[in-house]
Amino acid sequence: MKKLIGLTALVILFSLTINAQQRQVRTNHKADFTPGQMATLQAKKMTLNLDLNENQQKAIYDLNLKNAEERDKKRTIFREKKQSGDLTADEKFTFENDRIERQIAHKNDMKKILNENQYKKWEKTSGNKMKKGTRKMGKERGIKKGISQKNN
Repeated sequence: MKKLIGLTALVILFSLTINAQQRQVRTNHKADFTPGQMATLQAKKMTLNLDLNENQQKAIYDLNLKNAEERDKKRTIFREKKQSGDLTADEKFTFENDRIERQIAHKNDMKKILNENQYKKWEKTSGNKMKKGTRKMGKERGIKKGISQKNN
């Protein structure tokens, strides 16, 4: 009986370890792309979805490249501060506020580049993506909280 319980515990521990490693692999698949590659992929996806002309494609690529480079720089700074433990509530607020301001500026730039129908379609699809991301993040946090609460 003791061997059976020990074997069961070992199997459960092993499966949890494998599951955690698979989750890490899935979340880091975009980290391999350079800002230029990300901008190219985003511009091509938008061309497919919104039927962009050549001038719009170029403007979207430039905008996405600028955003990807800025996002990379901000992410690096944020991670360094977070790892060093020097991140205060005011700094978190500043990072979040800057992010929202960049989103507003991005939305205004998109409004200038796209025509009215394209903008409506873009706004609809980008809103759905943000909602899905928020739901997914909430689920992951809920799972993590559930696990940590069970262990306590």
